[in-house]
Amino acid sequence: MSEMITREFQARLVETEERTIVGLAVPYGQEIDLTGNTKERFEAGAIQSIEDVKLFYGHEEPIGKVTEGRDTEEGFEIVARISDTVRGNEVYTLLQDGVLNRFSVGFFPVKDRKEGQTIVRELVDLKEVSVVPFPAFEGAKITEVRSESETEEVEEVAETPNETESETMENIELDVRTVQDEVAELRRVIEAGQSVETATPATHKFRSQGEFAKALVNGDEDAKALARAASTSADTVALPGFLGYIDNLIDTNRPTLSAFSRAALPAAGLTVEYAQVSANTLAVGVQSPENEELSFGNLSIDSVSANVVTYGGYTSMSKQTIQRSSVNYLDTALRALSIAYANTTNKAVVDLVEAQDYTGKRWDVSAGTSEALIGGLADASSYIFKETGLRPEAIMCGTGAYKFLLQVAGEDGRPVVLVNGAGVNNIGSANIPGLSGQLFGLPVIVDPQIATNRCFVANSAAIQTLESAGAPVRLSADDITTLTDSISVYGYMAITLPFADALVVLDVV
Repeated sequence: MSEMITREFQARLVETEERTIVGLAVPYGQEIDLTGNTKERFEAGAIQSIEDVKLFYGHEEPIGKVTEGRDTEEGFEIVARISDTVRGNEVYTLLQDGVLNRFSVGFFPVKDRKEGQTIVRELVDLKEVSVVPFPAFEGAKITEVRSESETEEVEEVAETPNETESETMENIELDVRTVQDEVAELRRVIEAGQSVETATPATHKFRSQGEFAKALVNGDEDAKALARAASTSADTVALPGFLGYIDNLIDTNRPTLSAFSRAALPAAGLTVEYAQVSANTLAVGVQSPENEELSFGNLSIDSVSANVVTYGGYTSMSKQTIQRSSVNYLDTALRALSIAYANTTNKAVVDLVEAQDYTGKRWDVSAGTSEALIGGLADASSYIFKETGLRPEAIMCGTGAYKFLLQVAGEDGRPVVLVNGAGVNNIGSANIPGLSGQLFGLPVIVDPQIATNRCFVANSAAIQTLESAGAPVRLSADDITTLTDSISVYGYMAITLPFADALVVLDVV
């Protein structure tokens, strides 16, 4: 049985009559990052039926039913009626107050296609639409919510969360990281062959990440059952959509690491053995005449080992601060430690990339012209394909090299990279606030930890990181004599280099 996929969207909600909402459930033509360089986009016509589609709150509890659905220029718009239940009334009030203003959809993919690194959803089987607090896609904003007796104008929601919303999201992210720590521990129990209860979790009991995390810490049996279900990926259980949300916090701070392939670290061992291709003279030719010796070549594979390194850090604070303070210092500290863990492990991958010998694997594009860039990138791509059979998947650069690429000009001196609507005869585009872009269809990944004027072209198979499950794991210990708690995060990681020739340099200076 395939697993249902959930995606969140900002939505425009308008109540046309009592307890009825209208909103954009799925915007068309917008892309989001899933993992690494993979993106997703819904195509017009992807949803063709709303038969038996329910309205949920947070993918957990049904609160109504979708009654109509139609394609518009912006996307797929739905009409849904909220049931007169306790939870339905709560959600209805929050919609009127503008607290809830987003949609999320649950679906099974039916027909997809790949466009580079983008998965295009051509047809999906829509199963449910949920009202949720936070979106993944950028969709339409709230305009207004009306009731029978009066019309209440709802202030337009800015695309950037305000300070209160940001603080809420930070706390939610930390709550989910706590949950993942518990799930990681359950996975270790399962891998050790110990028996684990498999009761169906009461997912409807927890309305948010915070409720679930607190219940798990307090030993709630339903929360434990939900954590076990998540750790075993049981496809018979409709898991809430918030599980796994915190991973975005880690991945956002590891742009270079996330650009390469990743795998689970073996359960034991202080080193990881892997095969590294050092030379390839294999050849296949035409046998003519018959009985003539076939073409001969060698594939040189070296057995290489990578050390399993422990990355971690800790801090301390008093029990009074943790238990009595009105400010959630503990969650803030754990969030900061998790970000520090992400930055340190990302820097380890950056150091490996920068330390390679690029003799014979450098192409000069410092002229700053489109001709130089086209020639250098074409030669670099040809080298990767010839030596490894792979094709380039990304350009990774420091901030100085990124600025250089944005200023590449054509023969007429005009920029050829589209930046905020400027540029003609474009060969790419850039999102400067997002430190990203694309050139000739290749995503540009900007990492401030890369030396400022360095620029690399790579296939994701060049490097593979193997990381322990659930990393970074949280630990805590208390000192009963001083009423002090020490908290730490740590993880194990090995960094391997299977295809060194799938990593080359563009010299911009």
